[in-house]
Amino acid sequence: MKVLLTGATGYIGSAVTDHLIGAGHQVIALTRGTQPQPGRSWHAQVVGDTADPASLAGVVTPEIEAVIHLAPPSGDADVDAAVIEALAAPLRGTGRPLVYTSGIWVLGPTGEAQEVTEEAPTNPIGIVGHRPRIERQVLAEAAKGVRAVVIRPGIAYGRGGGIPALLVARAGGQRAPEYYGKEDVRWPMVHVDDLAELFVAAVERAGAGTLWHGVGESAVPVRDLARAAGRAAGVLAAPHAIPAEQAAQAFGTLFADALALDQSISGAAARTALGWNPDRPGAVAELTSGSYLPVEVFGAPEDPETDAEVASIRRLVAEVEHAQQNELVDQFLSLFRRQDPVWTTGHGKRLSGLEEIAAFTERVLPGATAESTAVYDVERVLFLRPDVAAVNVRQQPIRRDGTRIADRPEGRPFYILVKEDGSWRVGAAQNTLAVN
Repeated sequence: MKVLLTGATGYIGSAVTDHLIGAGHQVIALTRGTQPQPGRSWHAQVVGDTADPASLAGVVTPEIEAVIHLAPPSGDADVDAAVIEALAAPLRGTGRPLVYTSGIWVLGPTGEAQEVTEEAPTNPIGIVGHRPRIERQVLAEAAKGVRAVVIRPGIAYGRGGGIPALLVARAGGQRAPEYYGKEDVRWPMVHVDDLAELFVAAVERAGAGTLWHGVGESAVPVRDLARAAGRAAGVLAAPHAIPAEQAAQAFGTLFADALALDQSISGAAARTALGWNPDRPGAVAELTSGSYLPVEVFGAPEDPETDAEVASIRRLVAEVEHAQQNELVDQFLSLFRRQDPVWTTGHGKRLSGLEEIAAFTERVLPGATAESTAVYDVERVLFLRPDVAAVNVRQQPIRRDGTRIADRPEGRPFYILVKEDGSWRVGAAQNTLAVN
């Protein structure tokens, strides 16, 4: 299909563009000007501005087979309603899809309810006060021959962006992870690439007059997100709450209220009815060992395939961390290649072969983390071959509560990883203390 996409240059719009093209569709981007956009894979550009509904006259031409409206709202209910009218009118009687992007904040605080569904009544907070009206306007187009669909995304993360990037920046700037509102606040989350796949599913097969929650994780504790954001910023400290008045000074009252909103929302309906499968790492894992932590990469081209391999390597190192922190002997041993691995400990003891590594691990790992443990962050990856990588890791000692042990030196593990049967495994590992 030829899909007209508003908000194509934005955080979510960029991901949706990639997945539409990957599914074989052609993206017609609505942009404010005719200037070329280097690096974009659009089929074409058309000029228009969703802050000026009159500028949208004629942008939905007969060759446009679907419209996805991702551009942020203007803040003026009448302007936003006029935009929907301009986008929907040319589609009437055609059965072609119009997909509108709303958001889970229209539901307000969910209170005691767990995993609220699309059937719940709206109770919008101030920042999205008129969005339910726009949702109803869009869904009413189903009676006029438009395959009208509304998607309410959770809080998007991944690709190093979205609101979680704000948490990382604040943690780095303030030198302490922070969250807003009460300690038990939860956010419904969705990886931006999973969300993009939901938009593709909606434009291809969602029924007219349907509404879907784009939520991968129903209720992630924001305190956990803040701690992970601190780690991404290199700040291993306990998260602390920011009072509402202070948050309002930093972000404005409306956005501060949104950051403090506690919700538990289900995305199960889209999984069942549309075959949506949000399977990317969760938000805490992504912050801890994903796109929010910069990694230097050498010996491989800058392309999605390399990005995927680096992500797999980071997941392996995260598994090393998890096995060490939780004293999981069998899981730790499963991360080594079966043939002749070598491991040199932080105290200089060299272990050759899986049998020696297993005997040592079974003796020293149980009980080793009773008082302290460590976190492992990939800093550099050198691809010696497509299936062999040299990896520099930063190992920082932490207390059981996740805070940094300042008077204990860091480690600098160096791994040679080998890809076997599609999975990366540790072929050799050398750990050395880094003494200041």
